[in-house]
Amino acid sequence: MAPQLRSAGIGDHERFVAFAFAGANLVVETEPAGRIVYAAGSFRTEFLHPPEHFLGTDLRALVAPADREALDAALVLLGERGRLLPMTVRLANPRATRLALAGLVMPRAGGPPRFCLTFSVLPAPEGTALASLRGLTRAAEARLRGAEPGRLGVIEISGASSPEAVGAALQALVPGALASEVAPGRFGLLDDASRPADLLNVADLLEKALEGQGMNVHVAAGTVPLAMDGLTTTQAARALRQALNLFAINGTGALMEAGFSPGGLAGYLRKAGRHASALRHAIRAGQFDLAYQPIVALADGAVHHYEALIRPRPIPDCHVENPQDFILMVEALGLAGEVDIAVAEKACAAAHQAEVAVAFNLSSLSVQDPAFRVRLVELLERSPAVRDGRISVEMTETAAIENIAEAAQTVAALRGLGVAFCLDDFGAGAADVRALRGLGADIVKLDGSYVPGVAEPGRERAFVQGMVEIARAAGAAIVVEQIETERDAAALHAMGVEYGQGWLFGRPAALPERAVARSSRRRGSRESWG
Repeated sequence: MAPQLRSAGIGDHERFVAFAFAGANLVVETEPAGRIVYAAGSFRTEFLHPPEHFLGTDLRALVAPADREALDAALVLLGERGRLLPMTVRLANPRATRLALAGLVMPRAGGPPRFCLTFSVLPAPEGTALASLRGLTRAAEARLRGAEPGRLGVIEISGASSPEAVGAALQALVPGALASEVAPGRFGLLDDASRPADLLNVADLLEKALEGQGMNVHVAAGTVPLAMDGLTTTQAARALRQALNLFAINGTGALMEAGFSPGGLAGYLRKAGRHASALRHAIRAGQFDLAYQPIVALADGAVHHYEALIRPRPIPDCHVENPQDFILMVEALGLAGEVDIAVAEKACAAAHQAEVAVAFNLSSLSVQDPAFRVRLVELLERSPAVRDGRISVEMTETAAIENIAEAAQTVAALRGLGVAFCLDDFGAGAADVRALRGLGADIVKLDGSYVPGVAEPGRERAFVQGMVEIARAAGAAIVVEQIETERDAAALHAMGVEYGQGWLFGRPAALPERAVARSSRRRGSRESWG
């Protein structure tokens, strides 16, 4: 029998007590999957509809699209821990109202528990209106699937400026827009696609606002159209990430040179496509190197294994400045599988020769490809390093998994060979949690962007602790990357993180000759990471 749906009523005494105690603007009760079964509060003010209008709808519809992945991850934490500490979300209304979301699990006799969630006024204005780069990227990729994707605005500031001041000014100049600092002095912005802002005027007003605060700056702006123009979603998403990467490194001039402005994502791929033949030849000829970075046990600093990181060599007529450029370009041009096979072959040979354990990366595009799976299994079956239990695999870009069934078959095939499977860059995204649930993982590697500040009580530490608990619940070992201080390493170890990676333990380099990892005997993937 379907649960009864109720709006606020006089008999709901306990809920009104909670409402008064919390001082919340909105109170909702949901099933664990997010379906709203109770609603009360100032829904008319925020959404122009009464509470009962939202009964039976998905909780995610109340929250701005850019914050929905963070909401999904928060609900997973709420189910695991029974309590959700306050976090900031924006409502899906024209003002993008920022409220503090908190919650408790409400047990029910004879039925599944319910989530009681409150949306309350923030205790104080935030110091910055900027989102994370990860949040901006995910929001822009979500736009690609919409009927009206709009454009990505890019703002470049010459001279010393404060990110907090830029964020506050952009919030005032373009209400409801999502902005992020891509690199020092460089900002990406997503405005309302149906009512795009005049970015040249925004740049002029932003410059005046910053000068009014004593900053001597010059502000320039540009756009990258997000229209698909015949591209697949995967091609467009990779091209978008390449645009952000180029902008972060070289500014707006690099976007024009690469074809992003005014040609948009399709313009870039048309220009990059001229280099596809040279790229394919370089990949097949092995014209790249691998650098190896140690991953250590935080308990004693002993090296557990090494991660193989690709380092492309210069390719004639192909402007690839760093490994990220290279990977994004080959993925956009449909060459990810070629690169992954070539890397796997080199990494397995190096692991056997040096007698160490090595992990190599696979794109999630490859993991979902049945033809790639056949080629990979054939390669791994021939490898002595696999037979010795020295090989594991990290899957990057979990947000791009669209065919979970095919990906799961690849993971099962790897485990059948004794190859451990790691979800890389695990973070706030709901896609990460869904991948962990759908594929399982022997190892979870937490995104290193959350490491700074983890040694101090606060938001970052609480978030990392939550991700650790999710990984533990899934039975996975945990690696945290980008660790640079002993203090952060000690804090992470105290939180239950087993393994660490970062400059504190060693930079990417050649493998040590004939070094022996912790054990050279063949082990099952679960045992070797236990």
